[in-house]
Amino acid sequence: MINNYCVDLSIPVEHPLKDPSILNQTDYKPDIFFADYSDVNEKFTQWLNELGLVMTYPPLIFYTPPRRECGFHIDGNVITDRAVMNWIVKGQGSLMHWYNLAPDAEITDMTVTQAGTPYTRYNEDQVVHVHTQEVKWPSLVQTGIPHKITNYGDEPRWCISCDISFKDHPEAGLNMNQSIEIFKKWIV
Repeated sequence: MINNYCVDLSIPVEHPLKDPSILNQTDYKPDIFFADYSDVNEKFTQWLNELGLVMTYPPLIFYTPPRRECGFHIDGNVITDRAVMNWIVKGQGSLMHWYNLAPDAEITDMTVTQAGTPYTRYNEDQVVHVHTQEVKWPSLVQTGIPHKITNYGDEPRWCISCDISFKDHPEAGLNMNQSIEIFKKWIV
């Protein structure tokens, strides 16, 4: 089903990483780090190239331990329309939840992740739930509005997140409508 939060895909590339063994965290605290460009599957970058696209930066890996969650946040400093392609490894039954800002809510906690990326946190009283969905292998997901991840199962969860841009604007990213249009033949 097509919506503005999460759209599942079936693409002709198996995995964005050459070697998924970099997904080896076992700690009980969440983690975030960039994969190295040398870890990227050349078939993935070649496929993007054929579509006139590039990775905005190397894949960003999010690790959520079992029975944990990643709180309310946006990936960045301002609410916007930003779509990325995510692959979820393990974390069976984990969910992504999307929110609108509550009336009169203000940005309260702009920070930087362990990977050096901008990140803005929200409290529960600042957001209003609008959608929940399981992210698949892979999915286009909206990361520019408040969202959170719940992984209440017994497995750790890794998210391989690929921010993608047009070649002629390699740092601009894509919005959800652009992503749906570009990848429409692979939507399941």
